[in-house]
Amino acid sequence: MKKTFVISMLLLLSISFAFAQAQGNYGVRAGLNLSNFDGDSKADNKIGFHAGFMMEYKVHPLIVVQPELLYTQRGTHHETKVPGTTSKTDDLLHYVELPIFLKASIGTADFKIEPYLGPEFRYLVKGGWKTKAGSSETSGDYDKDDINSFDYGLGLGLDLRINRDILLGARYSMGMAEVFKDKLISKKDKNTSIMINLGYIY
Repeated sequence: MKKTFVISMLLLLSISFAFAQAQGNYGVRAGLNLSNFDGDSKADNKIGFHAGFMMEYKVHPLIVVQPELLYTQRGTHHETKVPGTTSKTDDLLHYVELPIFLKASIGTADFKIEPYLGPEFRYLVKGGWKTKAGSSETSGDYDKDDINSFDYGLGLGLDLRINRDILLGARYSMGMAEVFKDKLISKKDKNTSIMINLGYIY
């Protein structure tokens, strides 16, 4: 069911790109993620990155619909003091992400302020963990019994558009679905991320 839903959303994005071929603008976007889990776990932020494609379709001189198709890394970093050393554990989750934003575009031709808001849909490509304590290192992958493959949430952000085609952006991404199925791993954890990026419209 979840796979079918994700495939349907990707198909919808493809249709949107085709429909707006003569009227829409296209671009690329990439940047850094500062991610964590919002829930019962106590962890530090994990640095990752995101990159992908975007499309802009004007529905009004001041309003834009902006779907994106991104690869994004999320997760956590946490440290535990043990006698004689510090144990460091990283969770790293790789997603294909489809956000669909409604954006306001306010300003002049050469500089615009563009706040936006909309739903985000994510499908897990791979998830794993790595622990390092002194010179010892162990790692492993989460399987389908550990982690939910589908995630969804809400994104809100702000782009500064410079010289018509350059975007400087910041976004807060708030997950609404639990990351893990297995409650022994973690309880009620949801993806959150601050995303800083640079985009180019061509």
